Amino acid sequence: MELSPTEVVDLASIPLNSEVTKGLVPAQVEYVKESVVEINEELSCVGQSLRAVAANLSDIKSNIKPGNWRAFLKSGAINCSERFAVDLVSAYTNWLGRSDINDNLLASLTPRSLALMGSKGVTDKERQKVFEAVGNGERMTEAAVRDLVKGHKKKRNKSSKKTESEKIKSLKEKIETYKKIINNLQEENKKLSKLLSNREKIDSLV
Repeated sequence: MELSPTEVVDLASIPLNSEVTKGLVPAQVEYVKESVVEINEELSCVGQSLRAVAANLSDIKSNIKPGNWRAFLKSGAINCSERFAVDLVSAYTNWLGRSDINDNLLASLTPRSLALMGSKGVTDKERQKVFEAVGNGERMTEAAVRDLVKGHKKKRNKSSKKTESEKIKSLKEKIETYKKIINNLQEENKKLSKLLSNREKIDSLV
């Protein structure tokens, strides 16, 4: 595949550490980076779609009566669960509709998590903590999101000793998460290496 100067710059800006590129030839590294570009574009589309679905559902809810809305959710007309739709509308109404957060960050969160981020008392600063965690590669389960946006009030009442213990536990969990990510990437690299090898064999036979 021939790359334009812009695409080359984009590929060069993709951070792949030594653990990822170890043992790979330049062509393999380039292939991984090209795939990363495509994956990130698709993730942005996922986030954009979630935002659009939330906006459309919110428009429907605001333009029909409550009874009709409940009937609509149960009708099976849309290809998602009632809970999925309700959570998206809640998120859109309470914060997402006025947010300019990047679409790719939305793709890593469930509608339930997005709704939790719009709970009463949750601030933009607390929502930013969630997005920072997503950006850092942390696994954002609904429980993790709940802890970030609501857990701060409980932590203030705990002893400093327990807070330090929680910090250590959190660090250990992050380390384990990063190890799993690295292992997964190494496995993917092995698969890519085999695919490239098979492709080269096929090309040589043509």
